[in-house]
Amino acid sequence: MEKIRTFIAIKLTSEIISNISRVQEELKRTALEVKWVKPENIHLTLKFLGYITLEELEKVKTSTREALKTVSPFEVSVSGLGAFPKIDYPRVIWIGIDKGGEELKRMATQLEGGLARIGFAKEKRPFSPHLTLGRVKSLKKRERLMDALSKVEATNLGKMSAAWVSIMKSQLTPLGPIYTPLEEILLKE
Repeated sequence: MEKIRTFIAIKLTSEIISNISRVQEELKRTALEVKWVKPENIHLTLKFLGYITLEELEKVKTSTREALKTVSPFEVSVSGLGAFPKIDYPRVIWIGIDKGGEELKRMATQLEGGLARIGFAKEKRPFSPHLTLGRVKSLKKRERLMDALSKVEATNLGKMSAAWVSIMKSQLTPLGPIYTPLEEILLKE
């Protein structure tokens, strides 16, 4: 039975992607050991589903539409640089969500509840809206990374209207993942 690696996300505008790319380029100059996400692949993940069947995909589409039917479009602004689990022990480098964070948390909670009813496990960690820039491969140059994260300008990277959610296919390849939208769900007008 065919399975598709899937997640639910909000895609970014080309302006925001371009500004994030500039931040990545500045960070890359520090020659840190980081596996960078291709700018065109950066998105705001609401829920990672993993490998699902085509039958499950249909249930996910229905559940997502139902969970978001009362959600209206809202503004999201992108700003701030940080790291998980914490800045002095960086494993994932991210850009934050300034405006729209509370709406995104509510949206993720609604999705989580609907998807749990059709058999998907709830996340153990609370939802934290962010955009992953890269994953740290080595902490040998940790001080240099912490210094770069504190100095690189990553404020006011753009605003957009979160007006739809995409159910995405993630195909892993040796050159990195390829993301394809499977369904676009417009939020309530």
